[in-house]
Amino acid sequence: MFRQRYQLRSLMGHESIQTTLRYQKVTSQKAESAARHALNILINPDT
Repeated sequence: MFRQRYQLRSLMGHESIQTTLRYQKVTSQKAESAARHALNILINPDT
């Protein structure tokens, strides 16, 4: 787990692992929101 976080931090260029993890959380939340929105459009195309 530590190694994966270190690699993620290195790839994203953040000094702090907390910054990387916070960014990852926000990105995941945005992706989930976009997926839910797309699903709603597919289920209810007229709204």
